[in-house]
Amino acid sequence: MKQAVIFDMDGVLVDTESFYFKRRMKFFDDLKIEPATRKIEDFIGSTNGMIWERLVPDDDEKRNILKEEYSKYCKEHEVCFQEILNPSVKEVIRELKDRNLKIAIASSSERKEILRMVEECGIASCIDFVISGEECVQSKPDPEIYIRAIKALELLETEVLAVEDSALGIRAAKAAGVTVAALEPRDYYIDQSEADCKVNDLIEIISEI
Repeated sequence: MKQAVIFDMDGVLVDTESFYFKRRMKFFDDLKIEPATRKIEDFIGSTNGMIWERLVPDDDEKRNILKEEYSKYCKEHEVCFQEILNPSVKEVIRELKDRNLKIAIASSSERKEILRMVEECGIASCIDFVISGEECVQSKPDPEIYIRAIKALELLETEVLAVEDSALGIRAAKAAGVTVAALEPRDYYIDQSEADCKVNDLIEIISEI
């Protein structure tokens, strides 16, 4: 019997993966610079540092300059989380709370963005624990983020269900000993073969608890 669900944020609770990808490509297009890759699959589940190493792999100085410029660009083109909230999120959270399950978020995104998301989407009061990749020494697929979340929830690994979308996130949760449900993306392909099960809609995780 599961006692908690740990959600990844990007691509699971909110469809930020597509938004962020389009924003990055527009940034490079505006500067008339060609990034090293234009495949969205190359960025799914990655940390900010990993993403920039893929965009500008061989020039540290150029990468740092562009990264700083992009930070300013993002403030002018900020994501509205309410507009890209997964339609099933509130129903799923309500059902989990009715069953007295704990809810956590373990995401590679910055903590301030996770907290902004839960506030904007009106689900902050339902979240028992939040951990960001920037708070961890190691990034996904290392299991650190899940190990720390499980410890904070004061549960056993077998009592937790993780909901992920990326191969890196799935691998991190599995390495921590957690059962993983993978939410299949609609607009691109991700290898989710390491997950215990796949769902097309978040509401389907209820049957896995």
